[in-house]
Amino acid sequence: MNIDRISVKGLFNHFDYELSFIDENRIMLLAGPNGSGKTTILKLIDLVFNLSFNQLAEAPFHELKFFFDNDSKQLLVQRILTKTHDDAELPLSFTLREDNTCKKFNPSKIKSSMRRNQLSLSMIEDLIPELQRVGQKQWITEDTRYILELEDVITNYIKVFPGNIQKEINSVPDWLYEISQSINVRFIDTKRLTCKSLEKNHRHRTANSTMRTVTYYSRLLSNQIQVSISKYGSLSQSLDRSFPSRVVTNDLHSTTSIEELKKDLNDIKQKRQRLEDAGLLSKDHHDLQIPDLGGADDSQRNVLSVYAKDTNKKLAVFDDLYEKITVFKKIVNHRFSHKHVYISDQGFFVSQNGDTSLNLELLSSGEQHELVFLYDLLFRASKNSLVLIDEPEISLHVAWQRKWLEDLNSIAELSKFRSIVATHSPQIIGDSWHLVVQLISGNKVHGT
Repeated sequence: MNIDRISVKGLFNHFDYELSFIDENRIMLLAGPNGSGKTTILKLIDLVFNLSFNQLAEAPFHELKFFFDNDSKQLLVQRILTKTHDDAELPLSFTLREDNTCKKFNPSKIKSSMRRNQLSLSMIEDLIPELQRVGQKQWITEDTRYILELEDVITNYIKVFPGNIQKEINSVPDWLYEISQSINVRFIDTKRLTCKSLEKNHRHRTANSTMRTVTYYSRLLSNQIQVSISKYGSLSQSLDRSFPSRVVTNDLHSTTSIEELKKDLNDIKQKRQRLEDAGLLSKDHHDLQIPDLGGADDSQRNVLSVYAKDTNKKLAVFDDLYEKITVFKKIVNHRFSHKHVYISDQGFFVSQNGDTSLNLELLSSGEQHELVFLYDLLFRASKNSLVLIDEPEISLHVAWQRKWLEDLNSIAELSKFRSIVATHSPQIIGDSWHLVVQLISGNKVHGT
């Protein structure tokens, strides 16, 4: 499911906007003067789909309506201005309209007495091990790096808490949770060069514990590569154990022709080389020697046929990662001057003029922005994600800005996500003004 159109009403109690993706394009550009609400719109979308009710209740809007590519489904989010501070419910209303049905949900407040008397920080850490504490009352998910306040943790993970706590909360209905899960929203904001660090002793972590994102992403890539190598090893062991029996039971009449077998073996040799060059396979294995198959009998061809099929299955473990790494290296190496990115099972590194690797954190801010953007878009945006990007032009040379949208479009097609980009840069927009939604200061709420 994808978002096709968004209606925003009463932004800052002043603006109404209609935002739409044009035809089959995966990118929407938001342009407008300072104060017209570009960044705020991105934040609102992020808060809605990450179910951050408390922050959303304080946000400056009247109504958000989301129209999906499933024409029968619409999500309406309203900020109810008549609610008082002491009401049990937050001043928010969620309404799902689908076909002829209508479902509603009003989030409730987290009672201060319940937070004080029934919850402890150690309880959250014990019940939800995938969360890491990064502040006194802030947690982060290690996979998404999304920061959750205490109220967000309780709302999103209510089902893991004891019954006495669950009774205090109006838990998120299944229909709203399913919508939030079906569209993975990622917000790449302007503070993207640093992120919260995750230390092992997270019970004593402070809110100011940060690290450079470029270093963190290099470590993440290392983890992904090592996971793939582990899968490759496990699959290899499994196939190798059953290889003799499968050779014996393989139907000789189904053996591929000599020409097809030659092609398969040559393709395997070339694929191994590509995976080595991409940093996914070590270069210490012996080169594949393709035998002369002219005099091979049926039994020999049968053995080689099973070998080729097994090897293709093993190497296929790397297919998705290889494609992304190839794009990552290609774009970076075209952009960086006198520098080259290379990749190993230890992550990505940058060298200058073929010398030893540079400290990633000493690269220019523009170079770090490029690496962070590309990694986020290629490796962290899943299919059907909605990627929100604020001011991509920060620290980028004009020449890089002119290429940026082209890169984003090619990656969006590869990873099958959509993106809404807020920008001030005519170089980013280039000749793609047909993708632009102009946020005009004169576009006021009716009656104000």
